[in-house]
Amino acid sequence: MRKYKTWAYLNAEGKVFFGDVFPDGEVPVQSIISQQATLAGVEGTEKVFLVDWKELTVQQQDALLSIISKRSGASKDVILKEILKVGLPLRERYTEGAGTSQLGLFT
Repeated sequence: MRKYKTWAYLNAEGKVFFGDVFPDGEVPVQSIISQQATLAGVEGTEKVFLVDWKELTVQQQDALLSIISKRSGASKDVILKEILKVGLPLRERYTEGAGTSQLGLFT
């Protein structure tokens, strides 16, 4: 049985950034279908999966907030407010695929 209903697998590059937070390489996502997003500091759009924030443990949430805060210079509170408002994108380029245990998606 899978830990999550819908997930993305981190690739080697993704594990460099997030392997400490997701040691098994599985990140809960809201959908197996990636979407286009405009990311801060990136020209144009990029394909992303939206992380299913509510499926993360408190420790995972805090670790991600720390990583993002360190990279961006913004406070954890500001980052959390933004995540709760628009979601947390995971760049598709950091993954090697997505999966689901919700077979109803394929009928």
